[in-house]
Amino acid sequence: MAVPVGPIDPHREKSPKEPNMGCNCGGGARQAITIYQLTLPDGTIRHYYTWQEADAANKRAGGIGTILIINQ
Repeated sequence: MAVPVGPIDPHREKSPKEPNMGCNCGGGARQAITIYQLTLPDGTIRHYYTWQEADAANKRAGGIGTILIINQ
């Protein structure tokens, strides 16, 4: 028969064998993500994570697009 386990007390002392876990409880500033948005004259919009990707895609399209930097 299994013994029921209650909720874990977050204030209890940790066993030395337990691994250290990172805290994901907020409190810190969220890191911004930079996205490069390529807009082509026909209205097509594409997002890239690096300038090089956006620039290469623009060159493949004839170099007629506009790259806009977006911070999220």
